[in-house]
Amino acid sequence: MRINLIGDCGIRNTVLLQINDIKNTVMNKIKPITWCALVALLLFIFSSCEDYLTIDEVENRTIATDYYDSPQKLEQAVVGIYVDMRRALLHNHAWLMYGEGRAGDLTLEVDFMDDMAAQRLTNGTLPLRQLTDWGYFYDAIQDANYLLEKLGSAKGEMLSSYQYNLYRGEALALKSMAYFYLTRIWGTVPSAEATDRGKLLTQQEVLTRCVQWAAEAKPLLPRLLLNDDGIVSTALTEVRFNKTAVCLLLAHQQLWLGKGQEAYDGLTAVFEGQGADSLSNLGLSLGKDSDPDITQQPYTGNPITITKEKLDAIYPVGDTRRSMFTIPEAGTTASLIIEEQNMLLLYSTKEISLLMAEAAWRAGQLETAKSHLTTAAIGATENYALLTAGTFADALLRERQRILMGSGQRFFDLIRFDKIRQFLPSYTESDITLGAAYWPLSAQSIRTNGLEQNKYWSK
Repeated sequence: MRINLIGDCGIRNTVLLQINDIKNTVMNKIKPITWCALVALLLFIFSSCEDYLTIDEVENRTIATDYYDSPQKLEQAVVGIYVDMRRALLHNHAWLMYGEGRAGDLTLEVDFMDDMAAQRLTNGTLPLRQLTDWGYFYDAIQDANYLLEKLGSAKGEMLSSYQYNLYRGEALALKSMAYFYLTRIWGTVPSAEATDRGKLLTQQEVLTRCVQWAAEAKPLLPRLLLNDDGIVSTALTEVRFNKTAVCLLLAHQQLWLGKGQEAYDGLTAVFEGQGADSLSNLGLSLGKDSDPDITQQPYTGNPITITKEKLDAIYPVGDTRRSMFTIPEAGTTASLIIEEQNMLLLYSTKEISLLMAEAAWRAGQLETAKSHLTTAAIGATENYALLTAGTFADALLRERQRILMGSGQRFFDLIRFDKIRQFLPSYTESDITLGAAYWPLSAQSIRTNGLEQNKYWSK
């Protein structure tokens, strides 16, 4: 195994990770913390223009229980959870396929794209079978739980208050996010918690736990992270959980639970009156990974495209967000422009006003909701001040589609707004009732633990 971290002044450091494949996809055999989750080390080095760290010829092994004897090793474990999450969302372009790919908004020139767009998720294609496997998400949860256990004994001994709060906040937020993806993709999912390991949890039960963990992380995470020299680092803040990101995550989860007022109160308390310099996006740093299932450079291979017909339907002439695409004069497709090609963007500051609009609307505050939507929708051709209670939801969903294009959220939004049949008429009401909105389970996931296939996909 070889890990190189190369620093460069003024540019987000590139993470080169070549890690032996230790994926364990069997839910009821959740692994102990692995070397993979520990040797990823620090994602970024900030203090100089040229820094190098290389580790060579280290075998995979289970780490001894007394391994965590320094802040650096505890931070290695934190970074390992990000590696798990990155694998979960990158393999076979999973973030896109769970979102805009399945919704039919965006397309990649890959063999399984036609099956994806036609909702043939059990067609036998290898990438589709892999996308039905939830193992990487459970890797992240297991590693987060292990770290949380170890942090308990480290408090006040080897970690400063800042380090303890940051690492604990990150572990809680990453675990919350992993479960949140699981339940939005598969619906009912097993618990990986020690108190009820293997118990099937309804979506409401999962979301309730997610809210609890995200709420616990919220006061622990700083708005802006510090590098090793104690200096604020915008680059580090963008690739590690920060207060902006965890508040957006928490609001999403509360909205899924139907708690609009709680979401609005929380968003207002954190973001009202805050300047842009105190806010930050969150993305996963991109780099090489020796796991052959992982998409190495998701933005530099096949372009992410949209048909011109669909582009015109989503972004009418005059909408300035058309500039998000390269639109050639000839041909039938346009390409999505990715400004940050070395980061998989998950939570954007652009979403703050969108979430505040949704939270206010669900809390019965239509005028306030329209104001936030107008703020979010800069560049739209519509006058959202004229919206009514009956037209607001469609307008908000349309703006989420436009503003968050490529973020992987589209299909999840269709589930939350109960709009799947409107945009995917191939599904009947009976299909939705049987679970067509959620993904089938991989054969590996249900082989030895008594789980049953999603009713719709077992037909």
